[in-house]
Amino acid sequence: MDKNGDKIMSVKNELDNFFERFLAAYQKTEDGLPKRPRRKDVDQAVYVGEADNAGWCKWRPLAYGKEETFIKLLETYGIESNRDIIEYFSTYHFLGFNINYKKSRIAISGVDPRDGYRSLKQIMEAYTDLNGKVTHFVIGVESKVNYSVVVEIKTGIVKFVDDEKGKMRKIAPSLEEFIKGWEPWV
Repeated sequence: MDKNGDKIMSVKNELDNFFERFLAAYQKTEDGLPKRPRRKDVDQAVYVGEADNAGWCKWRPLAYGKEETFIKLLETYGIESNRDIIEYFSTYHFLGFNINYKKSRIAISGVDPRDGYRSLKQIMEAYTDLNGKVTHFVIGVESKVNYSVVVEIKTGIVKFVDDEKGKMRKIAPSLEEFIKGWEPWV
């Protein structure tokens, strides 16, 4: 709360709100939690219980709350600091999941801060300008047309990217507003 008693909005707060709705939606399903194939290259703390015969395992988002590792990644790659992006990548450890956003279904990529953001580093090169500067972070993929979902580092604007045509289209003015519009898809 700020000095007037108004709730301070932030990416962290929107993630908190979303994961509360996300877990509540899964509580109504037979499994009670989302499931993903269990992978050895992911921090195992995110998994709940053992994998089933097909290798799928329940998982839940884990509060992380440490920014130092992500800030070090930004510094290592000479990436401009953006408060919203720092909160997004350092508040929770979660596996990939699907959401509905307006008329789109989006596969949100997992965030694993405990592995030094290995998967994020692998895709950063795709959004590096001619000067070697990283301009966007990929956070998901629109499922119907396969557009990448990116956050512009400088402005925090969330965009769809048509990788084939090299065109971008704004879908949210900020990461906070984007997350506010997420609806769990279970």
